[in-house]
Amino acid sequence: MSTSFFDRRFGINLGLTLLSSAIILFCIKTTPTIHLPYFITPALAAGLGFLEPRRGWMLAIAQAVVIWLGYMIFVPTPDGPADRDIENFGLYGSMILTFVGSFIGGLLKRALDRG
Repeated sequence: MSTSFFDRRFGINLGLTLLSSAIILFCIKTTPTIHLPYFITPALAAGLGFLEPRRGWMLAIAQAVVIWLGYMIFVPTPDGPADRDIENFGLYGSMILTFVGSFIGGLLKRALDRG
């Protein structure tokens, strides 16, 4: 049985990826520390990995790209160097945690399906 990689379910989950990316960008921009984005990002990414246990890596790539592009294009740069450093640390750390969370969510879903 051959199925297409890009099916309707994947498209819906890609839409959820865009929504979760917007939430992560909001957290990165509004929080004065890095703790909130570092908590929210793996939780949302684990949800994406749970939804797509075999193709979660593609959703993680999409989320990391959308987070980076969204920050570079739509988010205004803060004036102070300390705020800029906190936002950059939150941005790049969230991009890495996206892959970790998606991997863990996919593993959890596959383990639950097996047993």
